Amino acid sequence: MRVLTTRLSPLIGERALAAISRISATASSAASVSERTEEILDQLRTLIPIEGAMVSYVEPGTGRRRVIANRGYSDPLVAYLNSGDFHAELIEPFGIPRCGWPVRERDLPVDPLSLRCVQEYFRPAGLVEGLLSALTTPDGRYVGFMDISDGDARHPSDEACAVVGYVAPTLANVIDPLQSARWLASTLSDESVAIGLLGDGIVVPLRGVPDPDMLDPEGTLDQAVVRLLGDGLQTTGFLWPKSTGGWYACRAFRCRDQILVLCAREVGRPHGLTQRELEVLTALVDGCSNAEIASKLWITSRTVKAHVEHILEKLDVPTRAAAVGRAIQQGLLLSTEAQVALDGT
Repeated sequence: MRVLTTRLSPLIGERALAAISRISATASSAASVSERTEEILDQLRTLIPIEGAMVSYVEPGTGRRRVIANRGYSDPLVAYLNSGDFHAELIEPFGIPRCGWPVRERDLPVDPLSLRCVQEYFRPAGLVEGLLSALTTPDGRYVGFMDISDGDARHPSDEACAVVGYVAPTLANVIDPLQSARWLASTLSDESVAIGLLGDGIVVPLRGVPDPDMLDPEGTLDQAVVRLLGDGLQTTGFLWPKSTGGWYACRAFRCRDQILVLCAREVGRPHGLTQRELEVLTALVDGCSNAEIASKLWITSRTVKAHVEHILEKLDVPTRAAAVGRAIQQGLLLSTEAQVALDGT
């Protein structure tokens, strides 16, 4: 069963237009996601006498729902609204993620008192009306939902519902945990692929068709990205071995929302450098002397010297320092994790 909603088009008054304008400005501010969400709820409160509200997002990779803002809802109610039971009872049967327009209790095709959330939570708390809105991005991705309740059966008005419907995609962009990551991925060249690293082993594809090894939550690629970026770097470049031979030229970024994005494109042998020469070049970047490189790679100092000469020739640079600069600039480095992987092959 689906809600057959009609997108209300009441005359939007000046106060409502002002709220929409302020919400748009808030959404594009540099404040945190939670701060922007709270400010948007403040703007909606100028149109709806909100006594309870919650905004949640759907965690990519797991589908779990996480609360961003909660006003006035009890812990048991919040837990229920973010449970699979609530989605099975109210969201999925009525197609709310698909219709993308706010639905009030009185808009539902069933008696609201037949719903557990209303009977067990809203009515005992004196909440007699409200609305539920899916938060769907302009490109059609369902990223979360907003629930608003009040104690006045006259609210939300048609005008308020229309405002929520108009600003819901804006709020969806604010809470979308992958918004900045997807924007970054969209700027890449056609031959590049991109993945998002969300922590706890969660890896999501963002662009192209990544190598299955890149999506392996048990792999070490995400560990390399986290370690190389550390606590302060915003971007870093390195090489990663392909499972079928050759290399990925990788560039990792830390987005504003702290999600890590890894962009990669296939390369053969960059500058014609061999694996051993890349290992030597990486050691040069680490500040190792010829003797230290020889000890680390189990080769002679004479062999290291020959490798260094070949590296300078292939990079067309005059000095070791210039080679180090070129390696950092172009990401011609092997991470510790990559070298371990290569040693195991």
